Amino acid sequence: MRNEDELRALWQAEAGGPIHLTPDQLRARAERFESQTRRRYIGDQLSFAVVAIAFAFGMFVLDGLLARLGSAMLCAWALYGMYALHRFAAVLRTPAGAGADTCAAFHRRQLQRQRAYVLSWPLGFSLAAPGFVLLAAGYSLGPRQLAVEISMALVGVFVFVCLLTIIYGRTLGRRWQREIDELDAQMENAG
Repeated sequence: MRNEDELRALWQAEAGGPIHLTPDQLRARAERFESQTRRRYIGDQLSFAVVAIAFAFGMFVLDGLLARLGSAMLCAWALYGMYALHRFAAVLRTPAGAGADTCAAFHRRQLQRQRAYVLSWPLGFSLAAPGFVLLAAGYSLGPRQLAVEISMALVGVFVFVCLLTIIYGRTLGRRWQREIDELDAQMENAG
C-alpha cells in the first residue's frame, strides 16, 4: 500500500508541472492539429454525403410510407450534418507569420471550436433517431415486411454506433480541454 501511495505522489508531482513550448513547437502542434482536423473534416463530409445519397435513393426505392418518410428524414439529417460541420467545425488555417501569442490564441480558439463540436454529437444523433425509428418501423410494417427482430437489430446497431461515437467525442473533448488548459497555463506564466 505504501508503494502505491509513493507512486501516486510521484505521478501527481510530474503530471501537474507546466509545459513550456517554444514558438516553433507551438506552431508545429497547431499545424499537426490542423492537419488531423482537416482529415476528420473531409472524412465526415464524405460520410454525410454517402448517407444523404443513400437515403435520397431510399426515398424513391423503398416500399411503404413509413420507410420513405424515415429515409427523407435521414437524408435531411445528413444534409444538415454537412451544413453544421461546415459552419461549426470547418478547419481554419493558422495565420502565417503570426507571433507566438497570436498563434497560441488562435490554436486555443481552434481547440475550443472542435471541442464544442464533438461534444454536440449527442444532439446530432438525437436528431437522426426519429428518422431511423420510422425507417425501422417501415421495414417491419411495410408491404414487404421484415421480421421485427431485424428491425430491432437495426435499431440496436444504430444505438451502438451512437454510443461509440459519443464516447469517442467525449474522449477527444477531454484531450483538447487538457491542451487548452496547458496553453492557458503557459500564457499565464508568460504574461
